[in-house]
Amino acid sequence: MRILNRYLAGELWQTFAAVLVVLLLITFGTQVSELLALAAQGRVAPELVGKLLLLKIPPALEVVLPLVVLLASQLTFGRLYQDQEMVVLASCGVPPAYFRAQVIKFAVPLMLAALAVSAFLTPWAQQQSRLLLMAQQQQSPLAAFQPGRFNDLGGEGVFYAARQDADGTLRELWLQVQTPEGSVQMSAPRGRFEWVEGRLALVLEDAWSVQGYRPGETVVTVRHMGRFEGFVPHLSVQAPPSRQEKTLAQLWHSDQPGDRALLHQRLIVPFSILVMALLGLKLAKTRPREGRFGRFFVALVVYVLYVQLLTAFQDRVAHGEAVWILGMWAVPLGFLVWLLWPERVRYRREVAA
Repeated sequence: MRILNRYLAGELWQTFAAVLVVLLLITFGTQVSELLALAAQGRVAPELVGKLLLLKIPPALEVVLPLVVLLASQLTFGRLYQDQEMVVLASCGVPPAYFRAQVIKFAVPLMLAALAVSAFLTPWAQQQSRLLLMAQQQQSPLAAFQPGRFNDLGGEGVFYAARQDADGTLRELWLQVQTPEGSVQMSAPRGRFEWVEGRLALVLEDAWSVQGYRPGETVVTVRHMGRFEGFVPHLSVQAPPSRQEKTLAQLWHSDQPGDRALLHQRLIVPFSILVMALLGLKLAKTRPREGRFGRFFVALVVYVLYVQLLTAFQDRVAHGEAVWILGMWAVPLGFLVWLLWPERVRYRREVAA
C-alpha cells in the first residue's frame, strides 16, 4: 500500500500544481492589464506593479483553491478510470473507502492552508495594498487623481475633471481654490498635467476664471486665458480600511451583518476544499467510451451551483437575516453527506452480495 499511497499522492499534487498555475494565470490576466493601464497613466508607480500583483495572490487563492482541488481530483482519478487502473485496483481488493481516505489526506493540508490564507494572509494583503497606494499618493499627487469625481487639493480647494483620455488629456475641467483675495473658480474644456521646474502643474487651455463671487454680491471679476499654469499642492484620496482587511478575531467580535457574513464565508472555505476533493473523486468515474473529460462539464455545473448557493445565503446574512447562517453551513455539510453516505452504502451492498 505504501507504493500506491505515494503514487496517488504524487499524481494528485502534480495535477494540483499544474491546475493552480493555469488558473492563477487566468485570474491575474485581467488584473495585470488593469495595473499596467494605471501605470501607463501615471496613477500607479511602475515599481509598485509587481508588489501589488504579489499582494493579490492571497485573495485569489481564497477564490480558486476549491476549484483547483476539484479539477485536480477529477483529472487524476479520471485518468485512472480511463486507463483501467481503478478496475485493476478494485479487482485486487482495494475498497472505495481507501480512495476517499487518500483524497481526504490530500485535502487536509490544503484545508489548513486555506484557513491560514483566509484568516491572516488575505486581510494582511488587502491592508498592505491600501497602504502602498496611500503612500504613493503622498509622494505623487497625480497618482491620487481620479477622473469623474471631486479631488481635494490638500484643503486649498477642489478639482474636477469629467474624464481623462488615453494620452492624458483632461476633459471638462472645473477648479475652485482659495487665495488671499478670495475664492477663485476656473473652468476649461481641456487641460493636462505637466512638470514645470520640477513641480507638478495643472495646465488649462482656453480657460475662464471667476473671482470675487460671494452670495448676495453682483460684482465679480471674469478673465479669459489662452493658457493657465498652476502648481498642484496635493491630490488626496483617503482610502478607509475595507471589511476585507479585518481578521477573524475582529470579525468574530463585530455585530455588523456584513462582518458576520464574511466571518462564516471564511470559515466555510476550508470545508469547501474537502467537498470539492470528494466531489472530484465521485465525478471521476466514467464509462469505458465516455472519455477522460466525460463529466468535466458536470463537475463545473455542480461547482457553480455550490458557489451560487453559498453566495445567496451569504447575501441574506449580510442583509441582517442571521438565521441564514444555518443555510450557509447546510450547503457544505449537505454536500458531504451526499458524497460520503451513498458510496458507503453501495459498497456494503456489493460486499454482502
